[in-house]
Amino acid sequence: MRESPTIKVLIVDDHHVVREGLRRIMETDEDIEVIGEARNGEEAIAKAVALRPDVIIMDLRMPGIDGIAATREIKEKLPDVNVLVLTLYAEDLVSQAVEAGVSGYLLKDSDSDQITKGVHQVYDGLSPIAPSLTRGLVSEFAKLSRSNRSSILTSRQVEILKLVAEGESGKQIGEKLFLSTSTVKREVRHIFDKLGVNDRAHAVSEAMKRNLI
Repeated sequence: MRESPTIKVLIVDDHHVVREGLRRIMETDEDIEVIGEARNGEEAIAKAVALRPDVIIMDLRMPGIDGIAATREIKEKLPDVNVLVLTLYAEDLVSQAVEAGVSGYLLKDSDSDQITKGVHQVYDGLSPIAPSLTRGLVSEFAKLSRSNRSSILTSRQVEILKLVAEGESGKQIGEKLFLSTSTVKREVRHIFDKLGVNDRAHAVSEAMKRNLI
């Protein structure tokens, strides 16, 4: 029995051949399930709300609502979703993409392993960046990512952190909130990442300082 949860993925790209290729790549990883595809930003928003994916693989340059605008609206509606950009080389869009809320930025010349690894990384709260980006852009991405991770916790994360403050274990929190233990662990990792801490005690202390709990 596989311990890790299945990562639900929504693929967004205006080219059918790209979506099909990405689906095939995702199918090589038993921990990833493609639950939908979208051809443009408008479809991406609608399907994200309907399907509630864990990770969205998002192209940036699309007709109509582009990937940046779509990401911004999706993050407003679903703040817990992780958006992994997969696009052609576009230095001018990195800052806008991160400010919109993307978690990682890869290029379409990435190999299959880099893409599947990127999906796992954003799901785990990390920020994969294409190695071919210039050093300055990598630094800017990291700076903006840290800013985004310091944003207000989601209502679910506040619930979990309050129970952590009460000394509840991951299993007890899961039972009270009707969540799996793995989901609780993942949310706790996201909380640590957003608050810039490494353990429960510091998370509670930092959240109290910020009046989050």
